[in-house]
Amino acid sequence: METLKIVVGSGIGAAIVNILFYWIIKSRIDKSIEKYKIANSGIFKERIDIHKNLFSMVCELQNKLSAHVYNEISEEDKNEIKLKFNTFINYYLINQPFLSDFLINKLKNLNTEFQICYENLCLCQKGRNVNKSALLWSNVRDILMTDYFQPIQEEIILRMRNDM
Repeated sequence: METLKIVVGSGIGAAIVNILFYWIIKSRIDKSIEKYKIANSGIFKERIDIHKNLFSMVCELQNKLSAHVYNEISEEDKNEIKLKFNTFINYYLINQPFLSDFLINKLKNLNTEFQICYENLCLCQKGRNVNKSALLWSNVRDILMTDYFQPIQEEIILRMRNDM
């Protein structure tokens, strides 16, 4: 009977010590996790917003250029497209620290392709050489009206998902 009291008493004592130890460790870990969440949640949200805005700008530029494959580009539209190009370029240059090198290179290539399409659309409308204009128009149409830009859009989506 005496040994049973000692065993039960030491078991209860061990359980109490384990509970206290668990509570202390858990509270310390919870505090450090909260500090980490607070410190990094703003950065992750900022990166997600940057990716979302870049994706929106890519789609907007593509749609704006695609709208003019079959319609003439007015001077007002030309100025608006140039402004969109400048906004896009400035945005990804300013936010380079939040973007991977791979994505920056893809955005630069994408911007170059968009500008070539824009210049070709403008040259097609001048129509000095009908055969050359038809070829330029055909190239622009093939680029803008197909899934040519799909890989960069998928890369932006993939990076956003990884950040979440």
